[in-house]
Amino acid sequence: MRHWVLLAIAVSALLSVSCGTQGADAAETGCDGTVYTYETHGSAHPDYYCVITGVETDVSVLHSPAVLEGYDVRIIASGAFDGCLMESVILPRNLEVIEAGAFTGCPALKDAYLMGDRPVMEGAFPAGVVMHSIPGSGGWGDAEPIEVIAEGGVEYAILPDGAAVIGGTPAGGKLFVKGEVGGHDVVSIDHYAFAGTMTPDGTVDRRSDISSVILPEGLESIGQRAFYYNDLEEADLPPSVRYVQDEAFRACYGLSDAEFPPNLTYIGFEAFRDCRSLTELTIPNTVGYIGGGAFYICDGLRSVRVDTDISQRMFGWCTSLEEADLGRGVHAIGDMGFYRCESLVSVEMPEGVSEVSPEAFRDCISLEQLDLGDAERIGRSAFRGCESLVSLDLPAAISSLGGYCFADCIGLSDIYAHGSAPDGDATAFLNVDATLHCGKGDIDSWESGGYGLEVRADLGGGGPSLMIAAIVIAIAAVIAASLVLWRRRRPICVRDR
Repeated sequence: MRHWVLLAIAVSALLSVSCGTQGADAAETGCDGTVYTYETHGSAHPDYYCVITGVETDVSVLHSPAVLEGYDVRIIASGAFDGCLMESVILPRNLEVIEAGAFTGCPALKDAYLMGDRPVMEGAFPAGVVMHSIPGSGGWGDAEPIEVIAEGGVEYAILPDGAAVIGGTPAGGKLFVKGEVGGHDVVSIDHYAFAGTMTPDGTVDRRSDISSVILPEGLESIGQRAFYYNDLEEADLPPSVRYVQDEAFRACYGLSDAEFPPNLTYIGFEAFRDCRSLTELTIPNTVGYIGGGAFYICDGLRSVRVDTDISQRMFGWCTSLEEADLGRGVHAIGDMGFYRCESLVSVEMPEGVSEVSPEAFRDCISLEQLDLGDAERIGRSAFRGCESLVSLDLPAAISSLGGYCFADCIGLSDIYAHGSAPDGDATAFLNVDATLHCGKGDIDSWESGGYGLEVRADLGGGGPSLMIAAIVIAIAAVIAASLVLWRRRRPICVRDR
């Protein structure tokens, strides 16, 4: 499944990438707007890894990713950075190979900062680039040492754009990050800074020595896998935080609160996946990007208020989710956005959602109430297996029903169609024994549409909502008529003068 998701993303992203090699099968946009194209390798975790094959960026200080949508970045291919004009690049600790010519096409590059052991890198950089390394890392006899400051059990590396937290061992389980060290503002938590340790068999040894973290105002970015598989329980994000990157808090099972600051614009791929103690979330429309699976398998989550687009698998397998309040900022619901949210009872599509993507609400077995709003297209298997759904209103705007979109909705008995039959086939309502109610002018299209439903032209141009409106209007008319009659019969009083 991972490969299919990546391929879908790549189709559009590859069209806009100007300095990548052909044949890359996926792409991801980093929090700074840099676009990376890459090839994936490996058949099973932890063998998954990727090769960066192309980069498009306009930043002067580039923090290269440690992972791209779940794949470790182990190799940078020859020519990957051709035409990129950054002056400094910070490379992650898990990098193993930088192929010859990877950075030789970067005419402005002056400094390279490597956060781990020396990778294989002969001929990778142009002449004159100064190499910087973390003291104590292996293989660096000729590199300039990166300044590292240790205070309060926390280690900070001084980089061109500020200080970054790179690790440490706090006392008493409480991690206190300073806002300034050695005259430098602390602006980021580095990739893998406090992550658990991957073992050869693919499991992760959880990090258990941190229960809470206090982050300073001025901190802007929490790096990829910064607290990956960590027993962290409390982490208040200061207002200055703009980016929570890929898998930053993945599998922090005890993390019970995630209040997002007002400046947050980016939540990365699977950033909070498996955070099982989260119970409620509010995501404002200021968050412009949310990566796939951001809250995947947060199975303690009970309510969410979302005012931005729903990404792929964003709330998939959130089995305790009962309430999803979708605001006006929601214009798209991605594939498997609410897949197997087995406790979800009702869904109301906001204005502006024109398409419900494939499997978006598949197997939401408790779903009883559904308002499709102005939706025009229902994707393949979008509501398949929603067995508690009894009745359904199809808006007049509906133009297509994807295969199996309402298949196996075994409780569905009445469908109210407010327009003619859309494009689709019999699989749309597979295993559904329901009556479709429509207007007289639409019956021919539904009977010839091939949906395999009993069709009745008894709607009179409106389903339950219009019927209720008609009843309300009729009652109002009766009351108004009664008032007029009462006034006419009321005796006229003449005062004596």
